[in-house]
Amino acid sequence: MYDVTIIGYGPVGAMLAALLGAKGRKVLVVERDTDVYPLPRAVHMDHEVFRLISLVNADKAVMEISRPTSTYDFETADGDLLMGFAPPKEPAPTGYPWSNIFHQPTLEKAIRADVERHPSIEVRLGVEFKSYDDSAADHVKVSLSDNPDAPVETRYLVGCDGGRSPVRRQAGIGMDDLDFNEPWVVVDVLLADGMDVLHEASRQICDPRRPVTSIPIGHGRHRWEFMLLDDEVERDMTTKENLERLIAPQLPEGVTMAEIEVERSAVYTFHGVFAEKWRDGRVLLAGDAAHQMPPFLGQGLCSGVRDAANLAWKLDAILAGDASEALLDTVQPEREPQIRFITETAIGMGQVVCTHDIEQAAARDKEMCVGKREDRVNGMPPLPPVEAGGSDTPNAGLPLSKDAGLDTAAPYQPILILRSKGDAPASSSVPDLHVAWLTGEGALADKDGFLADQLANASALLARPDKIIFGTGDAAELLAEYARYLRADARMAA
Repeated sequence: MYDVTIIGYGPVGAMLAALLGAKGRKVLVVERDTDVYPLPRAVHMDHEVFRLISLVNADKAVMEISRPTSTYDFETADGDLLMGFAPPKEPAPTGYPWSNIFHQPTLEKAIRADVERHPSIEVRLGVEFKSYDDSAADHVKVSLSDNPDAPVETRYLVGCDGGRSPVRRQAGIGMDDLDFNEPWVVVDVLLADGMDVLHEASRQICDPRRPVTSIPIGHGRHRWEFMLLDDEVERDMTTKENLERLIAPQLPEGVTMAEIEVERSAVYTFHGVFAEKWRDGRVLLAGDAAHQMPPFLGQGLCSGVRDAANLAWKLDAILAGDASEALLDTVQPEREPQIRFITETAIGMGQVVCTHDIEQAAARDKEMCVGKREDRVNGMPPLPPVEAGGSDTPNAGLPLSKDAGLDTAAPYQPILILRSKGDAPASSSVPDLHVAWLTGEGALADKDGFLADQLANASALLARPDKIIFGTGDAAELLAEYARYLRADARMAA
């Protein structure tokens, strides 16, 4: 019997498998395709998610082909700036650039390479999920296309199978639609040899005649997204003639259509939807199966990777007997508020971009193009902290700052950081706890002081395996509260 069966081997399913495999869990991954999808889809990754993929040894390969975001600009039709966002030039406390453009196939191959390191993981490619039977009290039977008459048995089933999730559909889980549904044609192109980028900034061109997204995705690639107009038919928009009609006006002076090659074109509907529940007994959802958002903040893949990091350690703790199964009920309450904030913010940005009415666009431009151009540029919109399940301290629920030694010693396990070794409690009931301290013999380097800043005035800080800060305060009290959280029998489970 498998501990966990994962349907879908995209970045979310692969991330979940790799994290569970590192814990020695017996995992089955099922994927209907036979290889990584070769073309880029998601193109943005923030520093927190770079930190998370470092847990599965994928950060170095992705860093080699990624580029930090310079600015993210929302422009009028004539090029004036409505609003802009610019990340700091120095690395984030997690150790990575704040905002990055990357190549998704490289990410997926890197995570799959880590999956292959773990003998407890079985991957079946070219196999489709058919159905499941969860009538048993302690496992789920899963029927697959390679042997439908001999269903596999698994303790838990996780649907990481995309927006149309067959797992979600069989579970009968409804969707909460936020009423933002806009069709766009997405075009990825290869630039001529020697041409790295067409422009540095990521741009939203808020032209009411046709809104356009223009993103340099690095290393000789570029992406455009063109909003479909009301009288346009989806199937007609990807013909060679129509693509040239869309692209040619966007090319910088001196660049011709002969210097680009269309790598991919497809029509997507950008929308915001949420599964009404992400858990049905032993059946769970993650990534696009649980939530989908417009791309205007570049957080779709990021949110799915965060789901996997939240879920994997909880499944492992339950399978080890260290946590109550009710701990799974904390995943959606912890993850959904942050994702709803992202989705609603992205929809708000989309409404700025997707204005069709000429007069409304003129009024928008007049209202927003006020003062100096540089005064309309802000830092990247911060994400709200997750509900970490611990004490209501100011920094609870934020990512723990990176320390190379700490990440090597405790890559994916709970971490207790003390002001000094002498603050250590006499004992702990928290399994697999790693203890470190900031002063005295054997102390962490913390050369930039980020860990000390997060510890603040407390004597101890407790972080979960997914690098989320559970809380700060007295060490013994934090550990006792964490033990209650694992059992899901305190206020955190309410």
